[in-house]
Amino acid sequence: MPMYITLKTKAFTLLGLAVCLSFASCSEKETDTIPEYTVPATYDFAGADFSTSTNRIKMAVELNSYLGSGSTTVLDQTKANNLFNNTSAPFSNAALNTANVNLASKTADAAVYQEFIRQHVTNSNANAIPATPGRAGFIPRGSGKILVGPQGLEYNQAVAKGMMGSLSFKEAMTILAGIANENNSTATEGTTAMERRWDEAFGYLGIPADYDPAKEYASTDVNRPVLWGGYLAERGKPINAGSTLFEAFRKGRAAIEVKDYAVRDEQVKNIQETWEKLAAISALAYVTIPQASASVGNLGTQFHALSEGYGFVLALKYRAAGSKLSEANFQKLLTILNTDFYTLVNEPGFTKLKEAETILKTVYSL
Repeated sequence: MPMYITLKTKAFTLLGLAVCLSFASCSEKETDTIPEYTVPATYDFAGADFSTSTNRIKMAVELNSYLGSGSTTVLDQTKANNLFNNTSAPFSNAALNTANVNLASKTADAAVYQEFIRQHVTNSNANAIPATPGRAGFIPRGSGKILVGPQGLEYNQAVAKGMMGSLSFKEAMTILAGIANENNSTATEGTTAMERRWDEAFGYLGIPADYDPAKEYASTDVNRPVLWGGYLAERGKPINAGSTLFEAFRKGRAAIEVKDYAVRDEQVKNIQETWEKLAAISALAYVTIPQASASVGNLGTQFHALSEGYGFVLALKYRAAGSKLSEANFQKLLTILNTDFYTLVNEPGFTKLKEAETILKTVYSL
């Protein structure tokens, strides 16, 4: 379990230097003293409210679930649109229907994801037809099947993983990039604007306030980590993403309360770098899986992995300024994952996938 962290007092002093005449004494003025403070073991702060972001996370989970049913059910475009826009009370979780938020308004490149959704709904009409190069349909995967488009892309995975980037990751990175400009002097209903924005960014990580990085959460646990939160364990263990991000969010929030802006800014950097690296290590896994000997010839495994990898590469578009990933290398990754999947998996030596693998390993030291 995470431990409480106590940060030492920092005192910044200005020495009043004066010419000392006769026995007159010199003076010292102390200002901007930061008191000693404790970082709680859970995200337990007075007035903390991240319901806006967690409601969007829950909406995305329902949208993903609906689109995922397209491999066995013909989907309805109106239903899918309503889930994206929160219109006509589409959510089975009734509280979301009146939450006054939606996915569409905060999703960057929303038109791209609307088109992905439209394509997937259209493809669901072919969920009983075997897919072939150039034709949408199903491909067996394990005991089930996946629904792919003409180039092998699972559009529902492009939506799920891509929106993890274009909504959750993008919003968190935007908030953190501007956090220093938020008001931290005037409290409204117990919290300042800076505290509220920090809380909102935390909510987009998709973990509970009492998150335990060492816990194996059951799929039936209503408080289980979801979306990015789920990937903390699924792909982020080698980089300790769960413990690093949870601690950084708690430490940064505690620092904001006492105006310890040096610590706040350290945590902003930790979050930006670790969250981006989580996207990168996930993308790396999914460009590597199709090359494994056990995957070769198994299009269901290969295309599913590539579809997820494509979504995580899309997420990297919203990386923070100063990222180690150059725009040139990002565009290379995007070009590779935009290649027809039938071509990628049949390329001798997996040349393009190995290029993507090398970029991710080299840039992020993976």
